[in-house]
Amino acid sequence: MRLDYIAPMNSTNAIAKGLPIWVALVACLGWMTLENHAVAQPAEFDFSPTNSSGTFYGQATVNGTPANANDWVAAFDMAGNCAGVAQIVLNDGLAYINLPIYGDDMTTAGVDEGITGAEEFTLHLWRAASGTVLNYPAMDAILTFSGWTNTNGAPMPGFDDPTEVYNFEEAAIPPSISGPESTCLNADPFALATAPAGGVLVGPGVDNGLSNPALAGEGVHTVDYIVDGVLASWTITVLPTLDATILTEGPFCEDDDAVVLEAVTAGGVWAGDGVFDGVFDPAFVSPGTVNVTHTLGQPQDACYDTDQQALTVYPSPFFPNLELIQPSAGVFHGVVPFGQTDVEYSWYNMLGELLAEGDTLYNVVEEGDFLFQATNTYGCTSTWTWAFVFPGVQDLKREVEWTWLSETHVEIDAAVEGLEIYNSLGQVL
Repeated sequence: MRLDYIAPMNSTNAIAKGLPIWVALVACLGWMTLENHAVAQPAEFDFSPTNSSGTFYGQATVNGTPANANDWVAAFDMAGNCAGVAQIVLNDGLAYINLPIYGDDMTTAGVDEGITGAEEFTLHLWRAASGTVLNYPAMDAILTFSGWTNTNGAPMPGFDDPTEVYNFEEAAIPPSISGPESTCLNADPFALATAPAGGVLVGPGVDNGLSNPALAGEGVHTVDYIVDGVLASWTITVLPTLDATILTEGPFCEDDDAVVLEAVTAGGVWAGDGVFDGVFDPAFVSPGTVNVTHTLGQPQDACYDTDQQALTVYPSPFFPNLELIQPSAGVFHGVVPFGQTDVEYSWYNMLGELLAEGDTLYNVVEEGDFLFQATNTYGCTSTWTWAFVFPGVQDLKREVEWTWLSETHVEIDAAVEGLEIYNSLGQVL
């Protein structure tokens, strides 16, 4: 500010008169290049400096409170041209106006850059906090000033008093509040968007100006933002925590039954080899390790979680061959398939009673079905059912399947010690 050049205020030089309501000026005409813009100067206040100017002194208040340091003041001629702009200067809590107002350039006929001595001008204040332009003294009552003088940048007579207060009226901004419509119980505390500044946030879960879902708890909550007794409300739904942690661990054998996959929080989407509608079927994967993924919600949702679990599938024992190696003694032997090692075998009757351990069954004295079971080192078990006519039972007869190979030869699919063939009349052939 040029406080060293102050003349007494002459009230006759500053004429303020009411004008009809007109639209606030929000754009200044001019051909000012970008390098003429000061930092943070609002685009609405573009102007074209010339070689003639006079400085306007005063103080700016908004609703009686000093304007902010980021606010800007400008003068406009009656044609809507911006004739000068300056940033508010804060000093000792007061907001000073130190505004150079430029005159028309007499060398550019037909181009209106600024003010002439015969023109009136208006004042406008750009509010950085809201990005709006205020008219002086009010949006619906604009006053004009006359008496612009080219002082070559010195304070203009009639506008040279830095204690003169120019109060801009700004309509009270109704409070507003916004944020997410829903959040998760385990979400971090977050800030809601509120305006204007200086209000009070109250409601469930509000802690140090932040919304804390864990503090609010599950359910639907209303948070209020109060400014000068006026409130705005926002509703937030706090959803239960989603935990996609997979509980199903395995391992599995390749011939195990399919299992329903389980997680801490049920539902969601399951994916992976051998996974069908939340069911894992080991029979559909090769022995080894497969990755199963469980996802709850979508990444953009208020509540979202995902987990991955490696499931191991072990091979089951191979199918063995059984041989009757001593018919008269009733001895059966399981022939271990090639390449299968470290397998234990057991023999059971159909009642589940253990008959023998190992790959050989001795002293079978009854015919009928029995079970042959193999268990490998992974604990995977395979069981097969066999039906034989066991030697050692004297005079035991039963029907067997047979096939004619020729007029003199038949094929019998059974182990027998003797054979009788009957015709349809029951006569022995």
